[in-house]
Amino acid sequence: MGTIAQLFESGEKSANKGHFNNLVMLARVDGKVDETEIKLLARMAKKLSLTDEQVKEIIENSDSYPMYPPVSKEDRYERFVQLIQMIMVDGVIDENEKTLVNKYGTALSISDEEIESSFKAIVEQLNAGKSKDEVLEVIL
Repeated sequence: MGTIAQLFESGEKSANKGHFNNLVMLARVDGKVDETEIKLLARMAKKLSLTDEQVKEIIENSDSYPMYPPVSKEDRYERFVQLIQMIMVDGVIDENEKTLVNKYGTALSISDEEIESSFKAIVEQLNAGKSKDEVLEVIL
């Protein structure tokens, strides 16, 4: 159900918490959260304007945070790129991680065909050292 404070949050704050929760779930999917994933989670939390207390709450109560997809195509793809960054950070993309990213891509209203082609392009661009903004320019 969530806390009383959650009931009165802005839509953007709720969406940011839901997105951060998705990143946490991706970090956990391989059974461990390593140091590089923790660092990326910390950077993402800061970008999403989440406090340490909010991060702790999300990590401890991940079932309370649904995903609220952004409206614009650019914002949806930005989230998709961030999800892929999370699974790439430890240097290994396993099938469980890829399956979960595909599921989130669908939740972000990205078609199966776009998920497949974008996933490959995003991985290639990130492996080439491109920034998130440079990756978005290529896939949009």
